[in-house]
Amino acid sequence: MNQAEFAKLHGVSRKTVTMWKSRGWLVLEGDEVNVEASNANIEMHRKTVTQPEKKKKLSATVVTLTIQIRVTGPGDLEVVTATTETTPPAS
Repeated sequence: MNQAEFAKLHGVSRKTVTMWKSRGWLVLEGDEVNVEASNANIEMHRKTVTQPEKKKKLSATVVTLTIQIRVTGPGDLEVVTATTETTPPAS
């Protein structure tokens, strides 16, 4: 696994992995990261090995549609009024 993939595995930037490398936490075999050995080092020095996934704030816009329909004959309908009301998401 290369350093960019190792960064993705841990949910950190490539720059963070470079910092771990400079601190001696990263165990390399040539250009490849020894994942098991590096994880063991990181566990000793870091509070969490992987960053918890950030929760995304959910938001929704509420749209209310009111329609008045008049029946004008068998199978015939006429829209009398149609209004919408939009409520933006709460911040």
